[in-house]
Amino acid sequence: MRKWIILSLAMWFGIGIGMAYADVTVLATITKDKDKTVLERIDKNKSVELHVAVDVNVIKAAESDALVNQSNDFNEACENCAEKRDFIENSGNFNSGIVTVNQAAGNMNNQASAVSVAIDVRTTPGGGAGDVPAPDPDDRGFAEAQAAADQRNDNNRVESVNLLFRDTVIAGSFNGNMGVVHVNQAAGNMANQANVLSMAVAFTPGVALSEADLGQVNAFNTVLESDTGGAEFVGVHKSATITASVNGNTGIVGVNQSSGNMANQANVVSFAATQSPVTP
Repeated sequence: MRKWIILSLAMWFGIGIGMAYADVTVLATITKDKDKTVLERIDKNKSVELHVAVDVNVIKAAESDALVNQSNDFNEACENCAEKRDFIENSGNFNSGIVTVNQAAGNMNNQASAVSVAIDVRTTPGGGAGDVPAPDPDDRGFAEAQAAADQRNDNNRVESVNLLFRDTVIAGSFNGNMGVVHVNQAAGNMANQANVLSMAVAFTPGVALSEADLGQVNAFNTVLESDTGGAEFVGVHKSATITASVNGNTGIVGVNQSSGNMANQANVVSFAATQSPVTP
């Protein structure tokens, strides 16, 4: 009887355990770091086509072109204790017309001043000397100016040691001029310097077109200046100064100045103009 009671209780408890249910609430804090890498590619393609058709009966025309190409390729300059200094002092003042100056104390420098001018002047058959012809409203003129410069420095090498200074100085110069002033000054090596001006003027109402282009390249060049060999080598002090200069001018002024190496410098100006139409 006692065994039967124990067995019955065990069976009753077993059935109760098999039917038990429980709800569990778990609170957790999770710290998570995430790295994001965003790759963005932007492609821009721009194409511009310009077609100009001019249906004008041109009586006279003026066309001017100025082009300068300068190149320094596969040159080598090795210098020791070769200081260089360029001076322009109290010079090129109060001139009228065209003034061009090129000055270089360095090696393998290209310097240029190119000026091209075309003028279309109205003439009247049978007009006497000194007569001013009356404007003809049917006359038309055409003026076109193009100016371009291309400068390249490729595969050049400069090795300089023990240079205390390399200076370019313009002081009290190129003031009060009327017209065109072009100046190039270089104390370094393998500099390309250019001033280019193209001007076309038609003194007749009509069409004026002007274009200017500049291309400059520096590639695969090497400059070693007092940066090898230890403390016995002296560094190079370079300066380029313009003081009390290039003031009070009327017209076009272009100045290039360099005390370094393999500089491409250019001032390119293209100008075209026609006379304003005559009003009744």
